[in-house]
Amino acid sequence: MRKYLTSLGRRVTLVALTGVKSNGQSQTTDKARTLWQFLALEDDQLEAADLVEMNLSVAREIPSLKSLDVHRYCRIVDDWTEQFRKWLRGAEKNFHNAPSYFKNDIHFFRVGMLAGYMGKFLGIRYIESHKKAKEVRYTNPSELFLNGVIDTKWGSCGNMAALHVAMSRRMGWPVSLACAKSHFLSRFDNGKVIHNIEATHLDETGGFTSDPDNICMKVQQIPKKAVECGSDLRSLSAREMMGAFLGLRGRHYIDVKDFDRADLSYSLSRVLFPRHRRAYIAAMAPMFKRGEQLFESDEGGHPNTLSQCFRELFWNDHFKTPRTSPHGSARTCPSAKPPVPTINSVMSAPLFSRSHIEGAGQ
Repeated sequence: MRKYLTSLGRRVTLVALTGVKSNGQSQTTDKARTLWQFLALEDDQLEAADLVEMNLSVAREIPSLKSLDVHRYCRIVDDWTEQFRKWLRGAEKNFHNAPSYFKNDIHFFRVGMLAGYMGKFLGIRYIESHKKAKEVRYTNPSELFLNGVIDTKWGSCGNMAALHVAMSRRMGWPVSLACAKSHFLSRFDNGKVIHNIEATHLDETGGFTSDPDNICMKVQQIPKKAVECGSDLRSLSAREMMGAFLGLRGRHYIDVKDFDRADLSYSLSRVLFPRHRRAYIAAMAPMFKRGEQLFESDEGGHPNTLSQCFRELFWNDHFKTPRTSPHGSARTCPSAKPPVPTINSVMSAPLFSRSHIEGAGQ
């Protein structure tokens, strides 16, 4: 066994890997449940549901993915998890031989080894063309959902992290998705310790990368506000993960310029996960497009008329500066006249640049 560190955190590589029986298989019904059937469940029932089936219930509402065989994907992930469970029993001797390499924490070892197993034995990789791309357009929705990474072994942070979470939950571990701006992590949190697993750093060595929250904040440039408001670096509930999956679907629809479906996806996403900052930003563009459809250009509700609403809501409260009247008493006056935006100027502003509109993950 040998261990090495990267500048981003701890990465571990095992030289000798052995090669376990699963009792944590998915519980599927004859017919795959729909998104709305999942959302009708009580919170505790939804927490116990299979994440693969949940993820694909969102994907199946995309016209090109409506015929997905959900149970086939559930069985594949069941099989992969069984193989990993068998392997892990033999591999755990490496932890006991050198526990300090793994923070003296068997939980850290296990969730890390799952990531390593995904890379070394399942051959899961981050999509090569996305690695150095300045901008990624998800015109193929399978690059965002579990069917894509299962079928091709190539994925993005959205489906690679979801696969790690789905297999972890089959192992009975308290693992969930966590947001890091437009990125997704797999996050172990048992109420005592937290381990973030970077599911996109997979390769043939069987190593894994894990950073604590403070390093994640630095590397991803996550502002403190994003954590404090409950958007980033927090284990999501099952319902919030459904919201995140809907955000991924909205991202696909934006990239294919289907703003009607993007608006519907983001609207439901924000109901389920209202504190998700990136979905909030990404939802604005399709919402403004919807406003163009619903209202005349000079009618209240059209994006061109929103400047007056913004002025009433924000300008009077936030952009006044105290000035002194000729009589010496202080009075409050607008510091400058606000600009009057139009739909074209709003949509072309930096807020809606591609880097911001990533929204739900890349």
